[in-house]
Amino acid sequence: MKKFTTFVIMLAMALSTSAQDASNGIQGEQPQRKALFERRSKIVDAKYLKGGVPEVNGKVTWEKTYKVEGQTADQIYDKALAYFSNLVKSENQTERSAVAGVDRVGHKILIRSQEWLVFSKKNFSLDQTKMNYAASIECSDGICKVLITNISYNYEEGRPTAVHYTAEEFIADKVAFNKKGTDFAKGGVRKFRIGTIDRMDQILRGFGIALKS
Repeated sequence: MKKFTTFVIMLAMALSTSAQDASNGIQGEQPQRKALFERRSKIVDAKYLKGGVPEVNGKVTWEKTYKVEGQTADQIYDKALAYFSNLVKSENQTERSAVAGVDRVGHKILIRSQEWLVFSKKNFSLDQTKMNYAASIECSDGICKVLITNISYNYEEGRPTAVHYTAEEFIADKVAFNKKGTDFAKGGVRKFRIGTIDRMDQILRGFGIALKS
């Protein structure tokens, strides 16, 4: 009986120690997992950080010069007109999008665009904004210059929460980040900035491909 009592006491002590060790292990693991999750959630591609939204004279402006060796101004102009004419008629464009002006002699084109910029789309939820911008295209022998500016957003139109932002007051470097510069400012800046950068890159990359065809 004495041996059995001693055995029970030793077993209880062992179980108590094991449970305590397990508890300590879980408690020690949770902060690590949480910290790891927080680090991962803040990882953002460098192209969205400071310097990712270009400015010219205080205006948010995307500009790109393409070198198209062996092509005349007329050839480049025709490709540019075809590309941007298709752009303003493409999916997500509104009825306000149009080729606003052409100058075949001077090889210049003006584009006015209003399109739906989609942030997220789920079964019963659609988060998007109307994005407005203007593009000017100027062609010469072997060269084409594109400038996209006057970017603004009409968000939640028709609702009490409707707002209008210009790119300068919402996604520019000086307003897009918190005071410490360690994260995006609040109020949806992150999705507007990332969405705009991705869309401008898509337009300019697509035009580069069209010029080479």
